[in-house]
Amino acid sequence: MKRAFYYLILILALIVMAAFAIANKQWIAEDVGFSYDPSTPGAEATTLHLPMFLILFGVLAIGMLLGGIIVWLKQGRFRRAARVAQVEVERHRNELDRLRSQTAPAGEARSSQTALPSSVPF
Repeated sequence: MKRAFYYLILILALIVMAAFAIANKQWIAEDVGFSYDPSTPGAEATTLHLPMFLILFGVLAIGMLLGGIIVWLKQGRFRRAARVAQVEVERHRNELDRLRSQTAPAGEARSSQTALPSSVPF
């Protein structure tokens, strides 16, 4: 399901980029008309006149933002697994501390308890 959503977003982004490329075919100039409507690229109502570097920096910023959001969403399962593992480690540490405090008398050295039995497959 996630893969289909990803491809749907990718196809929509490609369609939008193709429409902007068709509507803005002029060469790099000092002042560029940026048209929102690919069917009538010269219409003043749908054209924004900006220097080309502003358009390029805007596209770069939007691309970086969208890329960061996509990466953040794709790595969500790993962050969730790390949180679950951290909670489990803390739970086991607390249980180990509780068991050690129950079995060891106060003041006794724990050197005999730290050795693993020979049946452990480590």
